[in-house]
Amino acid sequence: MTLDKYNSARALDLWLTFASYFLFVFIDENNKIIFSEKSGLFLFQIIDKISRFSFHLLTHIRIESFKMSTTAYNNTTIDISTDAISVQVPVEQQVVFYIFSILGMVSIPCSILLFYYFIRLSELRQQHPLNQTIIYLLIAAFLVTSIDIPLILTYLQQYYFIQFLTNPISFCMFWYIYDCGLYSLSLWLMALFSLERYLSIFFKQIIMKNSIRRFIMYYLSAMIITSFIFGWLTYFVVLYPCQQVYFEFTVMSCNLPCFLIDGSLALQNGNMIILNLVPSFLAVLFTILLISHVLYQKRKISKRLIQRDTWKRTRKMFLQLLPVTFAFLAFNQPLIIVVLLGIVDPWFFTTPYFYANNLTYCWSILMPFAILSRQPAIKKRLFTILRLERFNQTAPISTTAGSIKT
Repeated sequence: MTLDKYNSARALDLWLTFASYFLFVFIDENNKIIFSEKSGLFLFQIIDKISRFSFHLLTHIRIESFKMSTTAYNNTTIDISTDAISVQVPVEQQVVFYIFSILGMVSIPCSILLFYYFIRLSELRQQHPLNQTIIYLLIAAFLVTSIDIPLILTYLQQYYFIQFLTNPISFCMFWYIYDCGLYSLSLWLMALFSLERYLSIFFKQIIMKNSIRRFIMYYLSAMIITSFIFGWLTYFVVLYPCQQVYFEFTVMSCNLPCFLIDGSLALQNGNMIILNLVPSFLAVLFTILLISHVLYQKRKISKRLIQRDTWKRTRKMFLQLLPVTFAFLAFNQPLIIVVLLGIVDPWFFTTPYFYANNLTYCWSILMPFAILSRQPAIKKRLFTILRLERFNQTAPISTTAGSIKT
């Protein structure tokens, strides 16, 4: 089976399960829009299929690379750069490889742990749909960490592996759409998360009293954003009338598709503005608006009990936004700055772009920890488990010491 057919079959199976998950998120037996416990089974099926997809895809890539490299070694008429195989991996790529490997190994279990507790803990289910945008960000981060990061790790150690594949152009189109699509989706979900926190804190009655508005805010908006981003990229990468001759098989994500080189200047700038600059600007704008309004409310708050309770709820929801926003600003804004500077001076698209681009993946890798830091119910459960584990380890020692003393 060729790589493009293999990817299509696995991706179709994955997204069919993803669609089934959304159906069970939306509707229960009484046709009410809730986060049903049935969605837990489908969510874990998604996680399982993502992991299997990543494993089989990387296994397929390594098998194809081995076959093609063996053919290149035995057949001198095939001009595949055996010199590239002997070239030592640059130091900066090795540093990025080890950082991504270490962080990724702890990020994926943390994401699965958060998925489990968001489904099982009753106090978190009662807060639904206030946690819905957080779950969206967590799903996007998990998709990056479980599939995109393993591809990047393979590239960092064997940057020539793409040219050994059966159909490298199809793989490059898939990787570019997946990589850029998830990055843009994360930016738009961050903007949605900032807007949702602001409206939930200061205009909660307007949203929560009306089921249609609640559906638009928490579900329809995310579906429209996801469909638009991947529809936009699929059309311009796969269907746009140009020849894919600009992919570089030794560059991460294969560099740029043809529509960003042969297309008009308006298309090139529009792609960057719509997918990257607009969501980044909206996320920063809504965050500043929320912080300003919170500080204003804190000054005006009185000592009455009802208002103290209101301030307590406001503070809790506001603090949930802070670690995610800090990670967003720390790991994404450098790339935006480098891209804007690169318009003036192309030098910024060399070494500065390499570091700034790799820094953006740290946002997705560290996203589960940023979410976990402001989830006291989950942390309390984890501390309880750790205390019980420590007690179980020390109990036999205490028993043995007691028996010796007697």
